[in-house]
Amino acid sequence: MSSNEQALAALSQQLEGQIAPLDQWSPQQCGTIDIHITADGRWFHHGTEIKRARLVKLFASVLWREQGQYYLKTPVEQMAIRVDDAPLLIVDWRLATAQNAAHSAVICIDNIGREFVLGAQHPLLIHADPQGQKLPYLQLPYGVQAKLARTVYYAWAEQLAQPQGEEFIIYSAGESFSLGG
Repeated sequence: MSSNEQALAALSQQLEGQIAPLDQWSPQQCGTIDIHITADGRWFHHGTEIKRARLVKLFASVLWREQGQYYLKTPVEQMAIRVDDAPLLIVDWRLATAQNAAHSAVICIDNIGREFVLGAQHPLLIHADPQGQKLPYLQLPYGVQAKLARTVYYAWAEQLAQPQGEEFIIYSAGESFSLGG
């Protein structure tokens, strides 16, 4: 592993901190819980918006997705929840510049304040939202995705994107990603 790759791995570990080992838990499926996450990233329980950011962060820390279904997963139970689109949004970003400009990294900040390095571990994916519009999403741990907020998309298009044919490409952590066409 090169020194740039080691620096990026260290940065990623520092930003993401301790992540719950959801992949090591094998709980029983216990049905559903009346938690609904709207397309704009707001969390509701029994129809009432969850306003406490720390509670949303706690729930997000045990968010798991498999076969298109989102769950809250603990060591003893796994309960399905309803998600309209992506449960999280990328609402801000910053650029971490390494000594070698080819290994600069885009740091993505989600709507609950967590940071992720756009790169091989957390790639940018383009797929259709529920209305059929092709949009960029950041892949997070355990199958969870975060949709790019429109402001972030336009900032990247203006400040980072390089045209390549019909697409706009951005570079981060030694990888290239399409913003779409």
